[in-house]
Amino acid sequence: MDGRKIGCIALAIPLFTFTPLLALMLLLSALTAGSGAGAAAELCTPGAQKSGVTIDPKSIPNTSIAGYSREQLVNAAHIMRAGKALTLSIRDQTIGVMTAMGESNLRVIDHGDSAGPDSRGLFQQRDNGTWGSYRDRMDPFISATNFFRVLKTIPKRDELEPTIIAHRVQRNADPHHYSKFWPSAVQVVERLAKTQGVANGEQPPSSQYSLGNVKPQTANVANTVGPMFGIKTIGGYRKSAHDPDGHPAGLALDFMTNDIPDGSAVGDRLAQYLQTHADQLGVDYIIWKQRIWSTKRANEGWRGMKDRGSESANHYDHIHLSIKPDAGGITAPDCEPTAPSDLNPDDGTNPKEGTNSKGWVKPAAGPVTSRYGMRTNPVTGVYKLHAGIDLAGGGCDGPIWAAQSGVVIKSGFDSGGNGTIIIDHGNGIRTQYLHMYRNGILAREGERVNAGKIIGRVGSSGNSTGCHLHFGVRVNGSPVDPIPFMAKVGVTFE
Repeated sequence: MDGRKIGCIALAIPLFTFTPLLALMLLLSALTAGSGAGAAAELCTPGAQKSGVTIDPKSIPNTSIAGYSREQLVNAAHIMRAGKALTLSIRDQTIGVMTAMGESNLRVIDHGDSAGPDSRGLFQQRDNGTWGSYRDRMDPFISATNFFRVLKTIPKRDELEPTIIAHRVQRNADPHHYSKFWPSAVQVVERLAKTQGVANGEQPPSSQYSLGNVKPQTANVANTVGPMFGIKTIGGYRKSAHDPDGHPAGLALDFMTNDIPDGSAVGDRLAQYLQTHADQLGVDYIIWKQRIWSTKRANEGWRGMKDRGSESANHYDHIHLSIKPDAGGITAPDCEPTAPSDLNPDDGTNPKEGTNSKGWVKPAAGPVTSRYGMRTNPVTGVYKLHAGIDLAGGGCDGPIWAAQSGVVIKSGFDSGGNGTIIIDHGNGIRTQYLHMYRNGILAREGERVNAGKIIGRVGSSGNSTGCHLHFGVRVNGSPVDPIPFMAKVGVTFE
């Protein structure tokens, strides 16, 4: 059980009495080369709507999966049955299993903790009238059904990270608490479904991309990494005279970014991910925006390349990835960003700065990369007021903290495509946080947040050239320089 949980949110949703359904014998995607990457990628895909799977808990063999015993796997099967009964997707079912792992270690426990002494069952549901009776909360099928009924109310959940979806149901103190359980949940759902065989002899394709005759490790990378970044098109095998060891050998991929929103920014994030996980993915080299990065010369960073005459030839519309011939590929996706080292896992606040005596905190890690004032916009080239400051924020996916307690009055995208959160602190003071990606916008409109609460993750959406936080302050509707304003309330910047 997670002792950091605030307690399941009391949503006003009527409860129903559910009768367990007879188990159905359905399919999870066939896997390539036994690696699990094909189905795992399906589970990571934003918007994945593959029909859910159900199995008979009594059919679970006496085995262990990802360290979970038969008793725990039976509970996972009940969760999957509940999701299927509500016609949810495989991804939704896996989120349910992940959440129960994070709350109770997949056990029906009859005790709570200091944060929720009345919490009970697989999902540690509170005795607040929302989650039914004690008997309901201790029943794995009914408690899972009630969890999924709330999950179904989350708008556009297929565009959110699994841990954020779980957090919005459970209201954990740390919204990223569940992320570490996702790979195990994927393995459990895949393996449990495989015990039931293939329904009606149906054998769906192992890849959602048309890759052609590529190597297994190449397909694994495409099917795992592509969905994580919402890539719609990936090129695989093709003849190429100047690249005999790449595409013709089945060891290269082209991640197309010209057919997705914010393609350039998404490509930047993808390129960084490929670099960071080069060893795990078996990366040989990457080409992006007329630059090349290779593992052999990683210490040199990105190196410039000669102009090849067109946007596509210079790799401005796609990332080229070459895989090493001896790469083993990956066995389970890591769909969540790694929590930054300065993120306090106990309360989700900013421990480095802390909330000062005036109730304010630094909104993100420094340094300041652009100050308040008139400047030429680096994207549009227009000379205008930069109505805030830019903070490095620890790079992509770094935590963004509420600068002071208040109410979120905007959470979404502005007309310029900037992921935006605005907090009203009262007395005419509002703070503004820009450039988050969709899955990095964690706070919701109408939500009251405390100073130092994580409200988002650093991104590069909209009018941006790279991952950073634009932080603005408005007083009675007019922008002010955040540096002197924050200094007056006891917060200084690097």
